[in-house]
Amino acid sequence: MTRFRNKAALTGVVAVGCLVIFLVLFSQDVFRKVVENRIKEHAELKLNSDMYNNWKDPPVPAYLQFYFFNVENKQEILQGAKAIVKQLGPYTYKEFRHRANVSLFNNSTISATTQRSFVFEPTMSVGDPREDIITTINIPFITLLQMLRRSGITQKIFASALFTLKKNELFQSQSVEEWLWGYEHPLLKLGHKLLPSVFPGSQFGLFYGMNGTNDGEYLFNTGKGDYMKFTEVMMWNGQESLNLWASNACNMINGTDGASFHPLIERDEKLYIFASDICRSFYLMFEKEVEVEGIGAYRFILPKEAFASDHPSNKECCPGGNCPLSGVLNISTCRQGAPIFISSPHFYNGDQRLVSDIGGMEPNTEAHQTFLDIEPMTGIPVRAAKRMQINIHVESVKGVVQTSQVRTMILPVLFLNEQALIDDKSAVKLKSALYKIRVVTYIPYIFLSIGILLCLAALSLAFAAWRHKDNKDFTPVMLKLPDVEVH
Repeated sequence: MTRFRNKAALTGVVAVGCLVIFLVLFSQDVFRKVVENRIKEHAELKLNSDMYNNWKDPPVPAYLQFYFFNVENKQEILQGAKAIVKQLGPYTYKEFRHRANVSLFNNSTISATTQRSFVFEPTMSVGDPREDIITTINIPFITLLQMLRRSGITQKIFASALFTLKKNELFQSQSVEEWLWGYEHPLLKLGHKLLPSVFPGSQFGLFYGMNGTNDGEYLFNTGKGDYMKFTEVMMWNGQESLNLWASNACNMINGTDGASFHPLIERDEKLYIFASDICRSFYLMFEKEVEVEGIGAYRFILPKEAFASDHPSNKECCPGGNCPLSGVLNISTCRQGAPIFISSPHFYNGDQRLVSDIGGMEPNTEAHQTFLDIEPMTGIPVRAAKRMQINIHVESVKGVVQTSQVRTMILPVLFLNEQALIDDKSAVKLKSALYKIRVVTYIPYIFLSIGILLCLAALSLAFAAWRHKDNKDFTPVMLKLPDVEVH
């Protein structure tokens, strides 16, 4: 009996100890704080660290897809009809990025340029960009027309005659490769010959000069001393950028282009991205929880307000106070006066008039939404898609016969889909790290489980001791029967 009592008492003491440890660890959230502190310590760009190496040479493959809007009725448009377009694509390019000219400073900052190059990926494309022909608006021509709007009637008539002489029309047909990476434009060639200071070159392409080059020098915060500022863009090309993470939202995986967001992401946060190609920043907001390659993540999306004409941050996109319809932003001021407007593909989340004015628009969330899926504990993005459409504002110019009957419209030219998905190797590594984090954070519950089991064991031992004592104290009553004589 004493042996059972001692075992029960010892087990009970250990059980209570385990429960006390659980209560202390749980109330103080000790292990979660330990994990968070370790994560914060690693949210820093240190030379030759894994974080630095992933930031310098992102291991995750990224792809840039182009979808063109081929104009189907150019003759009717010249007579004032509604434009009808047909989407063609994708034409996919694998994107390679490398940080160059890296300099680390003592004030917790690091500077670098990002070298970008693109290689055509035929297996993910619908055709050959060298052979497929696209008909769309003549962008250099329409840009010069925009400049002529402020000129007198004589200059407009002279320009109209010159345009006719040089066979410059409102619409132009070129190969996909030429539209993207450049070709010699006759109007720019003439301008370069006559006014080289105004026309520095004769080449035109929507992404001319972007293959094999960089978009300038960035100054980042290394995150030392403040994990919330990890890879925050401090300056771009000598200009200050406040509270911006990332350049080009397309490559937000494993530190690509400075978009390795800080760890311990909260749902109510706004995640800022800086798009150097359109000279402005955007923010993403939490939408829902998702799973990517077996990894739980928060999905942040570009909100509808990002392209709202009445949003305070978009007032700069209204030259002269003339704001476009909600759903498009005027970026002509950073595109040498070209009447370029950006939007989500197919005017997704834009004013319905934008959609109805152009035949062939079919906006939908799955194909046209910009989003970022990010693992909240580590702050590592696991999937991203930046979807942006380039449009041209078209309107007639009095005195220029080529546009005399054209209706005012915002004509889509192409949209791009820059996407990246965490690769298998990185996914396995991240899942392993998350498993270890979960094990550590579950330690208090391990003490709780042990404490409960030991409590049950102590109760069992106490019950056994009680039963043993009860049996020992029991004395059987013997009845003596009278002798019976057996005959």
